[in-house]
Amino acid sequence: MKFFFIKISIVFLGLVPFSFSNESNNLTFVVLSDIHIYTSGRIPPKAKAVIQHIKNIRPDLVFITGDHTNGNRGDNAQASTIKKWYNSLDTLLSPLIESNIPIFPTVGNHDYYERPHKTAYQNWAKKIISKSFNLLEINQPKNYINFVFSYKNVEFFIFRLWKQSFGQDQINWINNYSSLNNKKDFRFGFGHVPLKSTMGKTSKYFYDQASEIFQNIGLDAYFCGHEHLHWDEINPKTSAFTQTIVGTASGTYNFPIKSSIAKQHCTEHRCLMPATKKHFSVRKRPNGAAEQINKQNWIVVKINDKVVSKKSYSLDENNNPINFYID
Repeated sequence: MKFFFIKISIVFLGLVPFSFSNESNNLTFVVLSDIHIYTSGRIPPKAKAVIQHIKNIRPDLVFITGDHTNGNRGDNAQASTIKKWYNSLDTLLSPLIESNIPIFPTVGNHDYYERPHKTAYQNWAKKIISKSFNLLEINQPKNYINFVFSYKNVEFFIFRLWKQSFGQDQINWINNYSSLNNKKDFRFGFGHVPLKSTMGKTSKYFYDQASEIFQNIGLDAYFCGHEHLHWDEINPKTSAFTQTIVGTASGTYNFPIKSSIAKQHCTEHRCLMPATKKHFSVRKRPNGAAEQINKQNWIVVKINDKVVSKKSYSLDENNNPINFYID
């Protein structure tokens, strides 16, 4: 079955911090990822400054694209231990929660490896998402792992992409929704894993499948995490939507941009981001890979009169928010 949509062009512009207007055609949302609460329950210190900055912006919505915790395969973590992780996560997010800013998490691989991880994440996600739907006065979804909702004439898809697989049930859900609903102004998607990797290997099957699915449903942008680096490009296969890897909010560690991509986009001290056409600072490794200088990342997206603009943030040495780009 093929779907046909009228594509609305998106212009990505520079963006400075702003106070949000409640006009119906204006919308602000923030995307962050890979907080990674420590297995001890300790909160990564840098993440606190990120959350405070987001609170000060007072966006309409906040999206977290996975890896809220640090569970691992076969870690034998008990339910009581995992509960401490989510108690710490609630503490970290409390400035947003207490300000009644809706939060929409997306499941990541470190949240979902083992059965106790899955149970804890599902319970926590239901609590957070249920509160967010109540704040927006929107009917609750049938499940809290993959769902779609509309707000201010924008559709937001939360995908279950903690690994490189949709599963037939999710594909059916996506196709059924798209065939029954006309596209609004924009469609944005949120998942954990990228379609195309910037630091490792890309699964050709998943990349081809996901690119086609997102093109068919008229997705305008896909936001993800997982790779602990920031990269923003137009989907090379379709040229139909952007993929933004938002990096890590905690910045506890970063992966370098692999040498093949760095060779194309980077010099010794800077890289040119493909989608934004702006430069950011890097440090070249002996093998040709490029390590970003600014470790923490999060994205602020603003929609104003059907024009989308976004800004990438990081932290300076004093934990103050700064522009990720250097020009």
